[in-house]
Amino acid sequence: MKIIITENQNKLLINEEISSNIGNMLKNLTKFTTKVFSETKEQTGLDFGFMLSWGTTLGGLMMPVSQFIQDKHPEFTTANISLVITGAIATYYSSNKKILRDLLDVIKEKGLIDLFNEVLSITGNLKETFLKFVESLNITMGRMSNMMAYTFLIPILPTLYNMSQEGLDTSDINQIVKRLISYGVITTSSVLLKQLITKIIKRFRS
Repeated sequence: MKIIITENQNKLLINEEISSNIGNMLKNLTKFTTKVFSETKEQTGLDFGFMLSWGTTLGGLMMPVSQFIQDKHPEFTTANISLVITGAIATYYSSNKKILRDLLDVIKEKGLIDLFNEVLSITGNLKETFLKFVESLNITMGRMSNMMAYTFLIPILPTLYNMSQEGLDTSDINQIVKRLISYGVITTSSVLLKQLITKIIKRFRS
């Protein structure tokens, strides 16, 4: 028997799939960040628990950079990559100079300073590209640190592009944002998140 679904039912299914995909990605970002900091702690003895409250946000930068470096430099271990990525993230996100010095000492001892410099450059370029993209959307967020809180969106931009092709309206986006906030891994404003996702989707449609 052929089952026919209505347009509204089809939209609900699409929204559910999109929300689930993005939710799973956000959870994976948090898990990835925890894993990276754990591997770095094993090598340095340093505790990065104070940065885990930004786990999803940091993962938005760390995961794409890690995947790029693993593909480009298969000769390095995941522990090597975790160490240098933590160093790069600490450079941009932490004001604790002692931890950064201690990290750099271990990186130098392991002969990974060239890899660190490469990762630092890639992370910086990705961060700046994302911030310029957000600025181009003309959303008032105030300080740069406020914009940095949305880097968790970087790995889900392809999904947002797919959303732009599905013809979703404002109410659909509202429902998706509510679902994302309900996962409990996002600490940003739901109002700003909705505005940002809406403008990103409009940009992809234009």
